[in-house]
Amino acid sequence: MKQSLLDLVTNSILLEYNLPNKTLSYQKSCITHTDLNDDCFKIDDLEKLSRIVYESVLYYSYDQYQLEGGYHQGMFENAFKRKFKFNEAADETAKLKLGFYGEALLYSLLKIFYNNETLVCRGYFYDIQKKSEVTGYDCFHLIQNKNDLELWFGETKFYQNGTSVVDSVFSNITKAISNDYLIDTNFTTILQSKGNIQDKNSTIYKILDKWEKSLIPNLVDELNSNNIKLVYPILITYDQHKDGYNDSINEIITHINTKYNTTSFPNIGIDYSIFFILLPISDVKQCKKQIIEWIDSKEPLMS
Repeated sequence: MKQSLLDLVTNSILLEYNLPNKTLSYQKSCITHTDLNDDCFKIDDLEKLSRIVYESVLYYSYDQYQLEGGYHQGMFENAFKRKFKFNEAADETAKLKLGFYGEALLYSLLKIFYNNETLVCRGYFYDIQKKSEVTGYDCFHLIQNKNDLELWFGETKFYQNGTSVVDSVFSNITKAISNDYLIDTNFTTILQSKGNIQDKNSTIYKILDKWEKSLIPNLVDELNSNNIKLVYPILITYDQHKDGYNDSINEIITHINTKYNTTSFPNIGIDYSIFFILLPISDVKQCKKQIIEWIDSKEPLMS
């Protein structure tokens, strides 16, 4: 990631506080892991957020080896044709519904604030023939520690209405945190792009290689024996309501803890952790409209 984008993110998006917050008497979500907090970020300049999302598309779409020596402006413009679904001829309403806004932002936040590395670039999972993105998690990142490995496979929503965002997340979360979705959907998809995994010496690459060669009878057991856990960050970017930032945070947590307090995940066979990243902003629609305008006008990337 270029220094100008790194500086823009770190100087513009600030961690306001974590949950639980004793000063405000705010709880964390009922599904957040006991050892984790929910993180509440803030950005006051909407145009800077639009710029962060716009610039992050390049790094979300390509890995470092693809970018090396390339013409980044051209690669960026081609990403909208080859890496994810974007129809230049579509109307504004259709463009506003696309998922890349949140996915590009999630990429940068995880890289910068959570020290993630990319397992395999999400931009590989676009079917050019069908002109559709492969179903799966919104990011494939990891953190490799000395004795264990965390798979950061997360989700992001970039909607106007915060409680509607939450409802959308919970309509699918039990499926997302399950062996079927982790193994049969996502690991099977990653296996098809195994050659694009950046670190060929990583534990997960070696496991996938053995799994592909039918040397592993049960992938869940293999993940457990190698101390591999799933970390599921959920980034929610939504409109801050008229009562201000703090109330916008509390509204989301209260909604989760009131409506979804019986949620459980009985169908996942490896250790897992869930937490929320909350980012209320002044105007979701305007943020996206600015990005669309730059895409359509081929706005130059920062140097």
